[in-house]
Amino acid sequence: MRIRATVATATAAALSAALVVAALAVPAAGAAQDDSATTFWNIDVNHNLDYTVGVEAAKKKVFSVSATVSDTSGVNSVSYELWHGADQSKADGVLVGPSHCVKINEMTSVCEALVTADPNVNLLSNALAGVWTITPVAVDGAGNTTRGNGAYFARIKRPTYMSQTDATPEPVTKGKNLTVKAQMTVASWEQHKNVPLIGHQVLLQYRKGTSGPFVTLKKIKTDKNGWATATVKATADGAYRYDFAGTSITQATTGWTDFVDVK
Repeated sequence: MRIRATVATATAAALSAALVVAALAVPAAGAAQDDSATTFWNIDVNHNLDYTVGVEAAKKKVFSVSATVSDTSGVNSVSYELWHGADQSKADGVLVGPSHCVKINEMTSVCEALVTADPNVNLLSNALAGVWTITPVAVDGAGNTTRGNGAYFARIKRPTYMSQTDATPEPVTKGKNLTVKAQMTVASWEQHKNVPLIGHQVLLQYRKGTSGPFVTLKKIKTDKNGWATATVKATADGAYRYDFAGTSITQATTGWTDFVDVK
């Protein structure tokens, strides 16, 4: 069995478009030998255009990783190695999933694996949130192995949660102050529970009446207990909410609105 590798150049668009690996051929050992490396494209993670997986504080998440795989000798089997860190040999986190392949033609198959991320087993640290590299490994019909050492990524993030927005007093007299509060929490894989999200920016938003777009009134940072608190002037009946855009390691979320009657 020969082991072969493919390489690709990462670009900013690689996470929002089909990812393609260019093959590097290994010198042939014989005239009849398959000398072409297996190719991988259409990498899909969790059926999400942003390649993102959210894993709760104490609950395992099973998600899919798939690719279209081609080799002139056909495709025998494919597995996916997901790893976290600067180098696979020194990875601080590893997830592995063997796949099931469905043949499209003699050379090409679509191969999908179910991978399990579990805070009780393989996501024991919050530091594992962020970008994970995917290395697909294929065995072709001739028994040759190709490792897809290309720019394939998954984003494994900690979900965030926003409490019901509370604007007081209600009802309020026009021109008087309203205090608008909501609490943010985030999944902690280490503590196996949701904990306050501290020192992160959230947007206080307002929508006049009962329809139309929300507009941002203020940018607020959450306090040591995860609370966002802002004071605004009451101008007209409308709804208030907080919005969190997310980060590279946490998912975005938007809170439930509180409709205020202005007298």
